[in-house]
Amino acid sequence: MLAAITVLLSLLGAYFMPYLFFITPVPLIILVYRHGMRPGILVAVTSALLGGIVLSTVPTMIFLLILGLVGLAMGEALREGFPPHRIMLIGTATSVISLLLMVAVTAVFLDFNVLETTFETMERSLQQALKVYERFGVEEHPLFKADSLGEFMRLLKLALPAALLTTAIIMTFVNYWLARLILNRLGTKLPWLKSFRLWRFPWYLAWGYILGQGLLLVTQGQGNGNLWFGVGLNLQILFNYVFLLQGLAILWFFLDKANLPKLVRWLIIIFVFNPLFTTLVVWLGVLDTWFNFRKLGEGEPT
Repeated sequence: MLAAITVLLSLLGAYFMPYLFFITPVPLIILVYRHGMRPGILVAVTSALLGGIVLSTVPTMIFLLILGLVGLAMGEALREGFPPHRIMLIGTATSVISLLLMVAVTAVFLDFNVLETTFETMERSLQQALKVYERFGVEEHPLFKADSLGEFMRLLKLALPAALLTTAIIMTFVNYWLARLILNRLGTKLPWLKSFRLWRFPWYLAWGYILGQGLLLVTQGQGNGNLWFGVGLNLQILFNYVFLLQGLAILWFFLDKANLPKLVRWLIIIFVFNPLFTTLVVWLGVLDTWFNFRKLGEGEPT
């Protein structure tokens, strides 16, 4: 049954909603947690074979095998009783490996560079958007400047490692959340991450943010081809997300403490998402690593 659900998810992902393809590990997580690794491997192989037969493509079979690694790893981590942050770490590492393997398989078996095609599609979409802007007489957009679009696309390519890791984290979070939701319905209570208002990352991560900002400052004017510029850009993107989450957690903590209605809290959070306030929230998260504005215990990272 779980093999059939896995194949069904892959079919829906292939023909209707591509994002469903990335939650195919969920049935395997449940199976491995409840019955162990050996049945999990058997179902992973069976699902891949069925998917390959139904969709008549070898890459689909290989993709399901690769995504099966995520399900097996996270299911075993749950079975071993690891804490949520360690399950997230294991799932993220396996997801990164899986995404890289899928890119490699696509290049080898289909002679198709999925990354280049994605960037080309994005560039065409941006060009069409700029034409719409131009049609409405809006020509002050930064991308209208000479070679700005090409420069923007080069920055996107440089930021690929950060994008890959962010995708892996989101993919892991969604799979873990869904698997836990289903297992809870089946009567198994599993641990979850701390309440969002209490999220606080280790203090030393702030140095990653500072290093990213410092590298961008030092390499300014040396061109986007500079290796250290690329390292700084990826660090900046990753740690911006990390400390944006921590800053939002601080904001939510004090809004909750003030007993504001949830609707008002959400409106304030939505209002924060503009460039000026977002930067302030990120810095709030960074400074919290030293000043502990909520006076929380050190605890484990979530």
